[in-house]
Amino acid sequence: MKIAIMGCGVVGSGVYEIVRDMAGKLSKGCGGEEISVKYILDIKELDAEKSALQIRDIDIIANDPEVLIVVEAMGVTKQDFDFCLKCLNAGKSVVTSNKQLVAEKGEELLAAAEKNNVAFRFGASVCGGIPVIRTLFYGLAANEISSFAGILNGTSNFILTKMIKDKMTNAAALKLAQENGYAEKDPTDDIEGFDAARKTAILCSVCFGKHIYPDEIHTEGITGISDEDVEYVGSIGSKIKLIGRGEKLENGKIYASVAPAVIDEAQLISGVDGVFNALKVNGNKVGEVLLYGPGAGKDATASAVVADILDCIRKPGFDSVYSWENGTRNDVLKYDEYETALYVRGYVKDKNKAVCAFREMLDGVRFLSRENAPENEIAFITEKKKEKDIKNAVDSVDGFTAASIIRIIND
Repeated sequence: MKIAIMGCGVVGSGVYEIVRDMAGKLSKGCGGEEISVKYILDIKELDAEKSALQIRDIDIIANDPEVLIVVEAMGVTKQDFDFCLKCLNAGKSVVTSNKQLVAEKGEELLAAAEKNNVAFRFGASVCGGIPVIRTLFYGLAANEISSFAGILNGTSNFILTKMIKDKMTNAAALKLAQENGYAEKDPTDDIEGFDAARKTAILCSVCFGKHIYPDEIHTEGITGISDEDVEYVGSIGSKIKLIGRGEKLENGKIYASVAPAVIDEAQLISGVDGVFNALKVNGNKVGEVLLYGPGAGKDATASAVVADILDCIRKPGFDSVYSWENGTRNDVLKYDEYETALYVRGYVKDKNKAVCAFREMLDGVRFLSRENAPENEIAFITEKKKEKDIKNAVDSVDGFTAASIIRIIND
């Protein structure tokens, strides 16, 4: 089996090395079929070993009948979609780790795969080396998935872990993440939640069977999380995590969001620290399942790509299991219509007056405390109501200025 790799950066080089170094094991894993890389498509100069396979023209891959599987590891470029579509239309299966490509163009690429009776696989696009996509499509095939919640971005999780465990500020934790290579020079995609939103979009599409786009998902990052919030939340035995969530509601709508969340330490997902990822899935037959492991990195992601390559060899042609319906862009519930409990922190002119006002308007409100809090600071948690109703009540309290509002996940 001849394959081609488009892009020889971190993931592409990892795929090449696995295919080269584990040829015997991979062959056994697909019925004795020998796997080798015939082409590496890349415009930059490669090392001597890889340059022997280097090409710069996508048509060489598209027109070669020996190449039956193409790995897209280019990252986000102007050509990623066009090159993948050309390969699918040329009768070649495509494997990718490109979450933005799948989240935004997955529906079109799956349609092309079906039309040409080839495979389009994207197991490495969510949670790196954790077999999330495969588990959802196959391992939980006997279940209706009602909801999921996950730590889907290792950079933001590392920053929050350092804030919680080492009492670092948000800015200091980000700087450390960059020094350790966990965060890019421009960390916007990670700390503002955009990376997690793309993964959440893919998970919604897989779990609920309708294409959900990233721009339909309410997205908040972690830049507003302060050490004061960490301290208040810790006082009630909880932690703050950036969570991608999806839920199929009784009315058929889908709730989808990426935002910081207050999670009780009794929940397993609260113990996922550092750069690790985790996904909690609820199925109607199996109940709650937690998947945990490395969410990124060269070897973890490349191993997921190679697993998809083997899957394409074992089961050539289009697999209807790997598909979903067209979304209508009216499938997602407006985020503030969802019922949730909230953690609120802010500053007041008259603390006693504000406390009385909140107790009057929000049943079951619980006030929190921390050491050395300024006299004009106030923090509390609410009971579950529509988010917009809680925020309207908060906004109506005279002399109160909100500093943080974070959703609480109790289930």
